[in-house]
Amino acid sequence: MEELIFGKYPQNPDEYENGKRISIVNKQLTVNPLIRQPVEWLVLAEEEDKKLLISKYALEYLPFNDWTAGVTWENSTLREWLNGRFKYKNGDGNEIDFINDCFSGDERGQIIPDSGTGDKVFLLSLDEVLRYLPSNHLRKCLPTAYAVSHLPETHKYTNGDTCSWWLRTVSTDSDRYIMTVEKKGEYFKNGQMASMKGIGVRPSLWVKKG
Repeated sequence: MEELIFGKYPQNPDEYENGKRISIVNKQLTVNPLIRQPVEWLVLAEEEDKKLLISKYALEYLPFNDWTAGVTWENSTLREWLNGRFKYKNGDGNEIDFINDCFSGDERGQIIPDSGTGDKVFLLSLDEVLRYLPSNHLRKCLPTAYAVSHLPETHKYTNGDTCSWWLRTVSTDSDRYIMTVEKKGEYFKNGQMASMKGIGVRPSLWVKKG
């Protein structure tokens, strides 16, 4: 599968500007920002003027939504965060949103809104996963070290383990649950509770060719 580099996002939780987490500036303690590494993407599909991408790795562990009843992709906090309308605090207490922290202005200009969702950044639906990633092997995903650093203490992680990751499709059983791809690559129609914090985030987007 073709890969390309697009945008930058923190992926190593130990790499800070100036080489350390804290600096003294004007006799004040200052938290240095994390260094952002180039993001690797898999090309899932090509059309005449654009390519569909999904992040090669899970870039974050975040809940799909901050409440559980009546959840859809359209009203989810994860959708808001990916598209710059909602901010989460990272491990340093800095508020971040995905699209503005990951992409420069020029790069944001290369992103084409998805015709199905209307969003610049989105999660795959179950139908899209089955179309573009038809085998368990293709659906397996590793998290970045930065994402792992955000795991709740109740979630154990062994180095090299694959992770579960969110789809945008609501469970067939309840609108409190959202479908996921599980660690071994199988899709889970019953889904996970929308407010769970131990599920990975793999953003998708369409970009202009060339």
